[in-house]
Amino acid sequence: MKKTILGLSLMASSLLFGADSYTQFMGSAIKDANDIHNYSKSHMEQLANSDTQLKAYTKKLEAYETKISNFLEKQANETFASKEEAKQALNELEELSSQSVVLSKTVAYLASHQADNANESYNNTIQLTSKTILRLSDDIGLMADRILLMAKEIGIMADRIVKTQEIQSKNLMATQQLAKYAMTLTDGQVTATRTTMQNSMNSNNMANGMNSENMVPRQMPATQQQMAQPGAIQMH
Repeated sequence: MKKTILGLSLMASSLLFGADSYTQFMGSAIKDANDIHNYSKSHMEQLANSDTQLKAYTKKLEAYETKISNFLEKQANETFASKEEAKQALNELEELSSQSVVLSKTVAYLASHQADNANESYNNTIQLTSKTILRLSDDIGLMADRILLMAKEIGIMADRIVKTQEIQSKNLMATQQLAKYAMTLTDGQVTATRTTMQNSMNSNNMANGMNSENMVPRQMPATQQQMAQPGAIQMH
């Protein structure tokens, strides 16, 4: 009998620990996302012009993504102890998902409005940053699947679950689209940078009296084209 009581006590403690871990962790994760976003806002000009600054920002994003990924591995079999805790987790899930969209929008903005003289290293860093955002999107999607399943298991209202699923799906889709947009832009910018360099070399050759038959028509740098397009990402 004592063993049974002890076992039930340990199980209850485990359930409570699991629920507290999810809600407390997401509160911390939301704060981290806000801090990263505030950092990007205060350093936006440097991030748009400096590969070194962009790499520092990317490291912050990578550390954040790793934190969430590691948590998911450790909390794979947890659950909630009450409906109140599940509802709190659903609220935090919506906020966490929204913050991931904000972070991905920053990356897309940097890709579409970066300096005209950005080198290939900068473009490569933007692509790495975009891949980190996509991993983060997958992590939050996995967390959402678990939280929604646990909420259903303890009887949270079906309409609340559906609403949360709709918000989460929209936010994840937006995150993925923005990150892929950034990667597509940087692919084009790498090509434009190489073309500009080739044009410059051909212009120098022509000035030196070399044959101009192999000249390539000069193109506007990709960033200028994108800034002129109505579909360029705007930060709010």
